Amino acid sequence: MLTPMSDRTGCSASPVDVINSSCFCLPLVAAERQACIAAGSRDSRLPGLLSDRTGLFAGTAVFLSSQHYQQMTRLVEAVAVSTQTSSYQAAIGQRDPDVDLTRQRDSRSLLMGFDFHISADGPRLIEINTNAGAAFLTKQFAGQGSTCLPAGTIRPDFGEARLDALLVSMFVEEWNSVRPGRPLRSVAIVDEHPEAQYLYPDMLIAAELLEAHGIRAVVVDASALDYRDGVLMHEGEIIDMVYNRLTDFRLEAEANRALRQAYLEDGVVLSPSPRHHALYADKRNLVLLGGGDGQPGALGPDIRTMIPQTQAIGEIDPVAAWRDRRTMFFKPSGGYGSKAAYRGDKLTKQVWERLQAGDYVAQQFVPPGNRGLMVDGAPVDLKYDIRLFAYAGKPLFAVARMYRGQTTNFRTPGGGLAPVILV
Repeated sequence: MLTPMSDRTGCSASPVDVINSSCFCLPLVAAERQACIAAGSRDSRLPGLLSDRTGLFAGTAVFLSSQHYQQMTRLVEAVAVSTQTSSYQAAIGQRDPDVDLTRQRDSRSLLMGFDFHISADGPRLIEINTNAGAAFLTKQFAGQGSTCLPAGTIRPDFGEARLDALLVSMFVEEWNSVRPGRPLRSVAIVDEHPEAQYLYPDMLIAAELLEAHGIRAVVVDASALDYRDGVLMHEGEIIDMVYNRLTDFRLEAEANRALRQAYLEDGVVLSPSPRHHALYADKRNLVLLGGGDGQPGALGPDIRTMIPQTQAIGEIDPVAAWRDRRTMFFKPSGGYGSKAAYRGDKLTKQVWERLQAGDYVAQQFVPPGNRGLMVDGAPVDLKYDIRLFAYAGKPLFAVARMYRGQTTNFRTPGGGLAPVILV
């Protein structure tokens, strides 16, 4: 719920980064947003789960230029095309021979997340995620996203009813890509100890949405699945499809053995899958997508400017990289959630030596944007990034994540998930 304040002087500022730093007229109360979500659910657990997560929802919205939004959508569409080319897939297959890229090859990965920082030169793609969370928690508030556009501007429809329809059709389309002509009856939403995950409410809302559209849905730990006679089951019930929220991207853990076997033997439709992570979310993919002409999968020159220069750490001069480290961000190729990632200006010599022995990429550092808001009556500046949810090259909607510190988190007063308002 957006509640205007009396002082709106910052809202008429330009460009958008000035609006974000100076507009304090859109305070959001986390408890009100929690109540809105709980009111729309029949799950009696949600009120308590949401109230326990005090850092989940931010204290304001984030403004985004509609021009920048359109640039981001073009990149999403371009990535979908490039990653389907034979040259790109051959390069990934050579790099990752242990991943079978022919497995359920027509599937496109449920609910991908494209994460951007907004620089002075426009949006910059920081990474792509195949297990992007929080869409179901934030879809209810995405409708704010076009309210500030000038009259006559084409306004994206981010209404919750439309987004619900898109999200459900995404599951059905993914299922039909592998099992054409057969009805989707059941989905398991799978994570490691899902009840302990911070975004567990997101999974519950996803399950409830599917149930409301006639698709039986459960949220379970992967270890609770059983695979026998070519069928994946949970407590005696057949599972047609798994919406995979695991960060064991290659399903190598023993707890995920049944799920891995079912996937390899085509006993279940799995999305996202090891194939999807290899094609889309491995950080080394940005080396290809952002590469020069002739590089497998390289985007067009007007699009690839949105990808900061990214290099595999083993392919750069270590002396020069150490000298220029302050301009870089170092990430493990298979990482997630900024785990084991390092800003170059915070890097010690000891850590640097360890990174060179690992499977890391060095990415040109693009600082996040800043968003001003009032916390306990005092103005503060928080960082933010923009996550654009998408499926099969089709953008769905964007959400911002506000935080303080090196990376996104849900521990910052006033920080958390924020609606994105196009201007």
